[in-house]
Amino acid sequence: MRRVGLFLFCLLVFVSVTASAGLYTLIDGTKIEGDPISENENGVVFQTANGTDLDRIPWEKLTQDSLRALLARAATAREKALLEPYIEELPQEKAQRKEIIVKPIQTPDRPTTHLGLTALFASPVGLTILLILYGANLFAAYEVAIYRRQPLPTVCGLAAVPLLGVLSPIIFIAMPTRTGSGEGEEEPQTRFRATPPPAEDMAALPEEGAGAESGGRPSLTAQATGAARRPAAPSAQETAPVLPDPIVFRRGDFSFNRRFFETKLAGFFRVVQSEADKDLVIHIKSGRGDFTGRRITRITPAELYLQVFHDNATADEMIPFVEVLEVQIRHKDLA
Repeated sequence: MRRVGLFLFCLLVFVSVTASAGLYTLIDGTKIEGDPISENENGVVFQTANGTDLDRIPWEKLTQDSLRALLARAATAREKALLEPYIEELPQEKAQRKEIIVKPIQTPDRPTTHLGLTALFASPVGLTILLILYGANLFAAYEVAIYRRQPLPTVCGLAAVPLLGVLSPIIFIAMPTRTGSGEGEEEPQTRFRATPPPAEDMAALPEEGAGAESGGRPSLTAQATGAARRPAAPSAQETAPVLPDPIVFRRGDFSFNRRFFETKLAGFFRVVQSEADKDLVIHIKSGRGDFTGRRITRITPAELYLQVFHDNATADEMIPFVEVLEVQIRHKDLA
């Protein structure tokens, strides 16, 4: 009887030990039955049911289910802290989207009347667009008449004709420019005015009291004849050409720098000057002399290079901005 009791006691201990041992799986499929007895950063050591200690197994070789089982058995915060970094979070369920109810769209009814070109005149928007195009056509005809010097009433009158008026600006812009005035009238002829004859011709005319038929006054024919005998002497203003006054820029009124020359004298940077600047030159008064040239060949932030003439040859003269006292734009014939 005593032996039976001892046998039952040993069997109970064996069953309790076996029941407390866990089953853990590695990622390669190996199964380990035992209890964790040592855990650190490098892994875990299991003790089998017969008391054998296995080698330390790294955390990376355990499956997620085994890691979660070890985390559930962890008794201290240190053991939980070792296992938590290796456990993957379970995917959360996606939030259910709110059902979108698509309401049917009621399309407007298609018009059944006023279709085609006539519909353009049936709406306020269409009439506004037509009025804008009509006014633009009249304005184009007005500009064409001025540009081609054509009669304004003719060009604008034809442009005012509906539907066909758009051809008026096209036709007249294709025509050559008219030499007469823009109003379509001929140039006014010069009117002569009777002027008294010179003193030398007055002596040749009949004296007062003579010529009873005309009342003692010289006739207009005699005055015109006397004026034609003496040619008009040319005035001094007609013989001498009138030169434009120079444009002067002085230090104190202007700051002589690169921006000044590029804006005020932009036409003198060209190799071939324009029609308006071909007779103009640049005259610069500086601290080391005066320089006259036709073109600025190069410019830097501190100086410019002026093309001047020396003995029928050109040369680039370097002039610093700090030495410039005055800049003139004047006619080439002006001394």
